[in-house]
Amino acid sequence: MTPIRSKKHIFKFYFFIIFGSLFFLGMGIGSLWQFYEKINNSFIKPKEYLLLLVGVFVSFFAFYTVYRYLKNAPPIKLDEQNIWIGEEKFSWENLKNVELTGKRNFPYLISMPMEAFLIEFNDGTTKIIFDDMYSNSWEIKSFIENVIVEKNTFHWHNVTPATKTEIQFENFEVYKGNQFASLRGISLWGLIGFFLYLMVFGKKPASIGFFIFFMVFSTFWFSFNSYLMHYFQCSNQFFVVKNHNFLWKVKIFKLVDIKEIVFETQSKQPNILRVITKDFKNKIYPAGTLSDKTWLKLKSKLEKNNIEVRNECIF
Repeated sequence: MTPIRSKKHIFKFYFFIIFGSLFFLGMGIGSLWQFYEKINNSFIKPKEYLLLLVGVFVSFFAFYTVYRYLKNAPPIKLDEQNIWIGEEKFSWENLKNVELTGKRNFPYLISMPMEAFLIEFNDGTTKIIFDDMYSNSWEIKSFIENVIVEKNTFHWHNVTPATKTEIQFENFEVYKGNQFASLRGISLWGLIGFFLYLMVFGKKPASIGFFIFFMVFSTFWFSFNSYLMHYFQCSNQFFVVKNHNFLWKVKIFKLVDIKEIVFETQSKQPNILRVITKDFKNKIYPAGTLSDKTWLKLKSKLEKNNIEVRNECIF
């Protein structure tokens, strides 16, 4: 068969390289320029040499960002006999272990846990490949599972979207919080309500500029916070993702198509549910209104239906 080649992710790889390097370079040049102006225009104080140090240090990270991302996401090619990772070639005959799901530390300024797969060879060499760096990481994983691990002919797992018609007679248990009693909901409606109060009951009539600001900010704030407020329904055959405010947003999974569900957290976001289907595609759904108790009830329900749940954040 034709070898499978990796494809870098446009947003999670290229965008972050460009944005990160330009961000650090801009900050570095700004600090160096301030230092240059102080040298030319006045007597420079010893403490102002910090501008020089900060400028050099931050500029270094512009180049470090490019280096680190290229290092963490080498080009990959694989076929039935070998896998090439960067400039290195490995034979599948020397494969010792494969772990196709799980969190691994993505080395950058700090180690960040990211979904990745691990390949270990008999000579002790271990390679970690980060899912988000490639738009077709699911394709690479599917090939490794089908052909290398299970020794089958390569095939795609047929994950077909379920329809609302299929679930209309299902008996669902709902795992949902009250958005108006949650920190996320209070933040959303409290801030919008505050600006609305100023606009309606302020001492002076609201200007056109303030009205435009209110509309733009409210749209952004509503969209951002609503994205973080998913909730879930589960029956013995289907798993459904809905949203408190985006009422039209409904994602339906057949339980037989789910490989694993992950409870995780990213940075300061609310807890997130990640669905990994049997074709190794995955999608995250932040759920800021669910209590820990509700998360654990959902975990119990999923496990009763033979769905593997990786709980990384609810204890």
